[in-house]
Amino acid sequence: MARVIITIEDLPDGKVKVEANPNFMTMMQMKESGHEWTSAQGYALRMLNEAGKVSKGQSQNKIIVPRIGR
Repeated sequence: MARVIITIEDLPDGKVKVEANPNFMTMMQMKESGHEWTSAQGYALRMLNEAGKVSKGQSQNKIIVPRIGR
């Protein structure tokens, strides 16, 4: 079993900070040392990859933002 925590934070300059614990590099090092990724780690890597694509305008997926407040 694994636990990956992804934190998404609004920054004062209008940008967004995305952090994962364990981070991408740690998960890659685990894979290189012979550990297989768990399903949770696979999902997390996919989410981080997609977040990176969205930030660069390279995503083909439509992001649905829920309506907040009225």
